[in-house]
Amino acid sequence: MDKVGYMGIAGSFSETAAEELLKQAGITDAKLVPLVCSQNILDALRAGDISYGVLGIRNTTAGPVSEFTEAFQDVSYTVLGEYILPIHHCLFKKQGIDASGLTEVASHPQAFRQTDHTRAERWPQLREHAIDDTALGAQMLANGTLPDTTAVICSLRAGTSRGLDLIAENIEDSSVNKTTFWLLQL
Repeated sequence: MDKVGYMGIAGSFSETAAEELLKQAGITDAKLVPLVCSQNILDALRAGDISYGVLGIRNTTAGPVSEFTEAFQDVSYTVLGEYILPIHHCLFKKQGIDASGLTEVASHPQAFRQTDHTRAERWPQLREHAIDDTALGAQMLANGTLPDTTAVICSLRAGTSRGLDLIAENIEDSSVNKTTFWLLQL
């Protein structure tokens, strides 16, 4: 069985892209391994812990995914597949917390760039708290790692699967917001 590392954790946009890329490639006997970030995927590929990596490389709104560009800049790899995923961000809070008491929003830097204008217009009081993955933010809020006064930007799947309360859907600045993901190997 092949192991496929992907950015993020369960519920991330990368997990969805990984599932689609494996279907496209006809890889049916594979285990998805959540590795959170590009550097972890590169390290696991080099160590032979995974056979393939799935990484976000570019977004139509925010441009290149800098963590991919930085980690893989001097690395020789082969792209085996490409998948373009529409990205729809949601804003979630912890259950039982009044939205008026929120003070910060946690998410991946790419998600911040994709929602800049919407957040400035609707929630200008929320300070940014950058983390490694959107779905990880949902998990951290649900398990109490992040303060209750924090909101998170993540996929609908990530927020609802962790029992968070939806504040708003489709908060991306562009209605045609998409990220290109690659299935690659060294």
